[in-house]
Amino acid sequence: MTDEDHKNKPITSVEFSPIEAGLVQKSGPISLGMKILTGLMTVAIIIMVYLYSAKAVIFNIDPMGANIEIKGLSFHIGDNYLLLKGDYPVTATYPGYYPLNYSLTVSDEDNQEVALELSPLPGNLEVTSELSAINITMDRETLATVPGLLTGINRGLHRFTFSKRRYFPLTKEVDIRGLDITQQIDLVLQPAWGQMLFTSKPMGAAVSIDGEIVGKTPMTTEVLETGSELTLDYPGHKTFTKAVTLKAGTTAEHPLIVLDISDGTLKIATVPEGATVILDKVFLGLSPLTVEIPPFNKQTLDFFLDGYLKASRTVTVEPEKTSVIDLKLKPNIGSISVRVSPDNAKITVNGRSLKAGSQILSLPAKPHSLEVSITGYETQTIQITPRPDQQQDINIKLRTLQQAYWSSRPPVIKNSVGSDLRLFQPDQSFTLGAPRRQPGRRANEVERLVRLERPFYLGSKEISNAQFRRWKEEHSSGAVRGMSLDMQNQPAVKLDWEEAALFCNWLSKKEGLPNFYQIQDGEVIGFDWQSHGYRLPTEAEWAWAAKISNEGTTIVFPWENGLYPPTDAVANYADKSALSFLPFTIANYNDSYAVSANIGSFSPNIKSLYNMSGNVAEWVNDYYEVRLHRGEAIVDPRGAESGNRHVIRGASWALGSRTDLRLSFREAGSGGRVDVGFRLARYVDKPGVTP
Repeated sequence: MTDEDHKNKPITSVEFSPIEAGLVQKSGPISLGMKILTGLMTVAIIIMVYLYSAKAVIFNIDPMGANIEIKGLSFHIGDNYLLLKGDYPVTATYPGYYPLNYSLTVSDEDNQEVALELSPLPGNLEVTSELSAINITMDRETLATVPGLLTGINRGLHRFTFSKRRYFPLTKEVDIRGLDITQQIDLVLQPAWGQMLFTSKPMGAAVSIDGEIVGKTPMTTEVLETGSELTLDYPGHKTFTKAVTLKAGTTAEHPLIVLDISDGTLKIATVPEGATVILDKVFLGLSPLTVEIPPFNKQTLDFFLDGYLKASRTVTVEPEKTSVIDLKLKPNIGSISVRVSPDNAKITVNGRSLKAGSQILSLPAKPHSLEVSITGYETQTIQITPRPDQQQDINIKLRTLQQAYWSSRPPVIKNSVGSDLRLFQPDQSFTLGAPRRQPGRRANEVERLVRLERPFYLGSKEISNAQFRRWKEEHSSGAVRGMSLDMQNQPAVKLDWEEAALFCNWLSKKEGLPNFYQIQDGEVIGFDWQSHGYRLPTEAEWAWAAKISNEGTTIVFPWENGLYPPTDAVANYADKSALSFLPFTIANYNDSYAVSANIGSFSPNIKSLYNMSGNVAEWVNDYYEVRLHRGEAIVDPRGAESGNRHVIRGASWALGSRTDLRLSFREAGSGGRVDVGFRLARYVDKPGVTP
């Protein structure tokens, strides 16, 4: 279609449809003024928000005017700081003070005050003087020497003391201002010496003052007012030493000093060593020794040593020279005849073994240790001193170890309640019980062969009321028909076996011995046969002590003729004085006691034991039993292991029949009786202790 065609085409209407694309509005350029205004408004808003949110903080600081730096966003007007809530490192500084670092926490409070105080720096002190090396102390603390600068001195008043040898000390009080300020003082110390002239004979002696050589005599030198040590030395003469003093600033002349000629040296040795050395009656010491003695004079040396003859020497020494004396001492011999038993015993003198057996010893006349020994015997050591002018005789008989062992055990001991116990070493066999054909024998007296080997102590008397009441104060032995059994020295009765055993344990504890009886809930439940504490005698011990003679034979009755009844009052039995209240008494027998007598009454038996028959019968340790035994002897029998009754041995004031008075008589009991008491026993040592 050509343009011409368009021009000739008719105009027709069409439906309007809006354009779907968005409208685009083109703005004009923003001016510079508008930008500045916008920026200012933004800053103003930020400032207003900050001022609204910030808290006021006021710093009170000493010293005033100190510079404060806060790390972080802050704003201040004068001493007032506006800070947002939070933590801020703060640093405060001021000339002359230590910097202060502070951690500040800003809280929700609107107004906060913070006090800060800076610490002042120490001060310095510059000390000047014409002298050098002056010692200084500050408040008694030693500092460096001056002249010089002393730094780091705390503020305040300090006491300084300045001292130098040969000068008087000076003390000053200085008020140190601190703040790193340097103060100055100039020191002038006053001399502490005077001038003294020294002369000597001979002249030309070397002069030293306080260890420093200053010249030779005659000379004038400084002497301190506080004292100086003067020393003069000259060859061939003794050193002269003296403390001298002179007022400061003055002069003086010391008196002439006469020097003594030097000693000579004497070196002394002897064979043997250890001799006493005397020089002109003056003790020098024991050889070997070295001494200084005056020269040119003849002097006498004397030598003494035990076992050796006295020796003397005359000596003369020269100044500052050494003389030597070597001396061999001559022995001073004596003889001792030594006889020994056994014949082959070994002899040792001062630890040196000699030949065995008796011999004559030639020894120096001084104390010696002589030892005689042989296996199986106790070694004996004695001190001997031979005499040169006379032979001595010595006899030494050694004891066997067993003899020595028993010699160390006392034959009689007295315990803390005053009871004596005698030592017995039976070591023999005998028969318990009685022969069947013995008149008066009872069925419980079955013969048994026994042997006692373990040594023991047995009380020489029965335990008295007074002794028993040391343990049990309330005990009463009572009375019979108005006749007292309770006097202090009468035997303790009306006590059962258990009470006697508990008394033994009490006494063992009192004397530091192990208990023999084992106790539980106040009752005896066993025995400790290892113990050597107090106990009741075993039946075998009691029987041996009562009826075995020193020759080993058996005694039937405890009187001489052995015939019943006794004719003399040999013991306290049931006599005619008790006829009114005892069922049986001995006809025509009078021992003067109707009831018990004091312990120790009547004569002791052949073993020095009292009342083993008569007065009161006695508890023994054994449980009661009737045991048949044939064969070898039972060694140290202990009785049954258990039972409900115990053996009672011996007659009493209430018994008088032939059966009762025999030393083999035995019966059983459990409770206390008015005629039964006890005596003590104990072993010598634990089992297995042998010589």
